[in-house]
Amino acid sequence: MKSPALSGVTPRGHINRLSLRHDDEHPWQKSQPSLTDSCLGLPTIAQKKIKPSVWESIVQSLIYGIINSILTIPCMYGYAAIIFSHSDFTTFMPALAKLVLLSSVVHQIMFTMMSALPFAIGQVQDAGLIFLSAMATSICNSLGEQVPLEAKVTTVLVTIGISTATLGMTLVAIGKFKLAGLVSYLPMPVVGGYLAFIGLFCLFAGLSLCTGLVINSIGSMAQLFTWHNAILCLPGIVGGYIFLLVSQKFDNSFALPSVIVGVPILFFFVLYGFGYNLDDAREFGWVAPLAPAAGFSEMFSLFSFEHVHWSVLPSQFTTWIGMTFVVAFSSSLDVAAIEMDMGAQLDINHELKCVGWSNFVS
Repeated sequence: MKSPALSGVTPRGHINRLSLRHDDEHPWQKSQPSLTDSCLGLPTIAQKKIKPSVWESIVQSLIYGIINSILTIPCMYGYAAIIFSHSDFTTFMPALAKLVLLSSVVHQIMFTMMSALPFAIGQVQDAGLIFLSAMATSICNSLGEQVPLEAKVTTVLVTIGISTATLGMTLVAIGKFKLAGLVSYLPMPVVGGYLAFIGLFCLFAGLSLCTGLVINSIGSMAQLFTWHNAILCLPGIVGGYIFLLVSQKFDNSFALPSVIVGVPILFFFVLYGFGYNLDDAREFGWVAPLAPAAGFSEMFSLFSFEHVHWSVLPSQFTTWIGMTFVVAFSSSLDVAAIEMDMGAQLDINHELKCVGWSNFVS
């Protein structure tokens, strides 16, 4: 026989007597939670959560949206620098960066519409960066110097678009036939090495953004061994360390976005405080040179199908295969990590289909 004091179980008759006597002695407390409610596991007034109003929900959503925008928009520019790291893309970077941002917007819209997670954030995924960069660089190198830059850019964009769309439909098929579990057979050392390589690529992209040089290999880092380039890299390295420190030491959701916003403000405060201006900063290399603004017409003018060199597409098939496996695996890992954090089971196949449709549309 279980003891009520030890097991937390109380005989039903005893519960009823206690609750009735409580109500009889204090009629004015009839609206208060009774012992019956508490012992039977029913929600008491103290346990019930007050549902926020519509305006509170809107304000909360706007705050979270602003925070995530502060975190993700700089990443999108970094991703654009990684994908289009070849020197042939330099003059087209304003339009190419906006294309990456537009793709990110499409991703978020698709996840908002399709994902079962109300807090889902869908952005350009870092898992495919290396493969997209490899495609872009390979195409530029294979076409050679005799092909105009516009034709190279068009060929790269069309190839990446077709590769991403077919990747998306493949992920939809994997989710449709409930085959998401198959990606778990990918060896973990392979995945670990790939993730480490992503970090290396992000390092190259960061150094390229700091110096304006094309850095895409260990050998190309030799260009950094000058006083001028070392000074240009120093703020980026220090800033990256500060971001890492804040993200690891502070749990407040406003901490990292505040630092991300504060660093450029501090830069301009120091710049003008020492009597310099933007022209001086551009001359030294702290700020990128002025470039013509790229609107929607400039972005979509890059897709000139009559200039596409279709002969280079088959050579990218093996890269596409690797991208498909890694993106499927990393997406499944993302959902599994959310499952562990929430303590609830999620439909991995459904979320994988969301990723697939998002890639197809974007």
